[in-house]
Amino acid sequence: MARRKRKEDELDWIPPEFDEVGFMRKEIENARIALAVVGWAAVGAIVALLLYNYVNPVVGFLVGVAIFGSLYFLLPALGLPIHGFKRKDWFSQAMIYFFCFLAFFILLLNPPFADHTVPTIQFFSAASYPSTGLTDPATHSIFCVPASAGTTFVRVGQNDTLYVLIRATDNVAVKTLIVQAASQGAGTQNLTPTDVSGRASACSNSPNGTVYAPGTYAVRMLSTGLDVTISVSATDQVGLSASQSFVIRPTT
Repeated sequence: MARRKRKEDELDWIPPEFDEVGFMRKEIENARIALAVVGWAAVGAIVALLLYNYVNPVVGFLVGVAIFGSLYFLLPALGLPIHGFKRKDWFSQAMIYFFCFLAFFILLLNPPFADHTVPTIQFFSAASYPSTGLTDPATHSIFCVPASAGTTFVRVGQNDTLYVLIRATDNVAVKTLIVQAASQGAGTQNLTPTDVSGRASACSNSPNGTVYAPGTYAVRMLSTGLDVTISVSATDQVGLSASQSFVIRPTT
């Protein structure tokens, strides 16, 4: 009869000794590789921005993403071992690179590094007033009609001057603003816009305490009783521009 194996005869499993030094060395190497990948993502974003500005936006983005492949040669050149890298390791580094590159790239596309946004032009309202004894309509109450993209009807009556509010804004600043008025028989004339940002509204039909938003300009011109086309062109500090126009039709 076979002898029953006793519990004390069983061999105890002994875990391997933990290599603390090797573990720390591996973690330090991984941290250095991650820092190198993040830094290279910043380089890729700068290259992508240059190509975006001077070649083509799509080409710039694709080249910036493709620069990740050069890490296969860059990391060993920096003394960072990649011989033990497996597919999942490259995938994780690729994800780190892509999202860091995307963050840097979006950051560089915006001020103060770059400006790719054209100015925005809006027409607020139009009104009429008598010029006799009224040198500054902004200090008086006049009835304003909300302007539209098409034709805006303004009741003139005995008034002889049109007063138009325009808003021109940019994500940085508007450098130049050109306003022109064209009407039949009077030709085209340049109007001088006055910045009324922060001033109390001159419109009697505005709620009490209303002030003009930043980027609001006022122009005025003599009314001929005929349709007048207001054309506005705004240019920002990097030369991007936008233009809008609308028609005012005086009525009695």
